[in-house]
Amino acid sequence: MFVKSNRNASDAPSKQTNRKRTRVNWHEAASCALQIELRDYSDILEYMEEYILGKNSYRIDLLVIKKLTEQTIPKNIALIFKTFNLFEIKGVGSTAGIDSYYKTIGYAGLLIDQTGAKDQYSSLDVSLTILSCHYPVKLIKHLRDERKLSVEKISPGVYHINKETFNTQIIVTNRLTPEDNLYLRCLTDKLHNMELADKLADDYQKHWEQEIYDRYMRQLAVANKKSEGGAYMVINEWLYEMCGTSSDEVIARAKKESEAYYQPKIDYLKSLLIQNNIPFDLETEYDAD
Repeated sequence: MFVKSNRNASDAPSKQTNRKRTRVNWHEAASCALQIELRDYSDILEYMEEYILGKNSYRIDLLVIKKLTEQTIPKNIALIFKTFNLFEIKGVGSTAGIDSYYKTIGYAGLLIDQTGAKDQYSSLDVSLTILSCHYPVKLIKHLRDERKLSVEKISPGVYHINKETFNTQIIVTNRLTPEDNLYLRCLTDKLHNMELADKLADDYQKHWEQEIYDRYMRQLAVANKKSEGGAYMVINEWLYEMCGTSSDEVIARAKKESEAYYQPKIDYLKSLLIQNNIPFDLETEYDAD
């Protein structure tokens, strides 16, 4: 359901033009993908995006709360789930590193301290997931060689870190299989595999009226509407005609929501820089994680 245009390479925008492009909110896209992957268990899971911890306003990318129940979730990405499940989400352009790994562990400690009465919760109630597009070679080497922890491959793309303080896993989206994790597997800005794209389109067609699917697809549309050696990868118009919306309108709406998401953060940073007499330049834009 994805097509390439017949434009020549010479028609492609220059690198300078591509520097300014719509940001993709990968945190939102990943959160939507996770909720879709775990849709069969929506009655026992609650999702809290950008969850704030403590007085210093530390933010967890995603907190998934498993309601008080003994029911297990027999899904490859949720086998370690406890009551509180923290997700550190890395953007497509970045890989999970050692610093972000320990930052997430620190957030888990803050969450336990913030939740409930003293000694009510322990590490047994918390799980950690590092979501990365690429396999984090340096991090895995560090955990194996320096921490002496075993990294066990549970299924394609899912790695459990055994004997860590908290139940911990690393999910590598580009190693997942579409049969098990279609929406996470397609979480990329280089969706060039036509067979994979068709599977996504077929499943989306069955659920397009649900907001969570629409939010996911909008971010994916923005991510993949870009130049790639003169061949343009775009989500086909028919996919959105079912919603009465063109892909250009979807991208415009995603851009507006992306700006609403990032602008408060930019304003806060600007105020801090101004207070310290540091120049603040908005001319250059960068992709967000």
